Amino acid sequence: CGTPGCRCKASPPEKHGPYYQVSYTRKGKSSSKFVKKKDLPAIRKQLKNYERMKLLIDRWIELGTELSNLRLAKETI
Repeated sequence: CGTPGCRCKASPPEKHGPYYQVSYTRKGKSSSKFVKKKDLPAIRKQLKNYERMKLLIDRWIELGTELSNLRLAKETI
């Protein structure tokens, strides 16, 4: 940081944190991004919405598979 006598220059050094970051994997590649403190509420909301979307998609797939199985069973009767 360049400030003389700062705790980050101590032995052992103490970082300036806290630091916030979000880690994710997309197309098989892991990545991490730092998040500013002022952006935390929006990021947390987005992550909560993403988790809800994943649950809804899983449920949609389950129901679609069940419907398909019922239709196939009906055709074979």
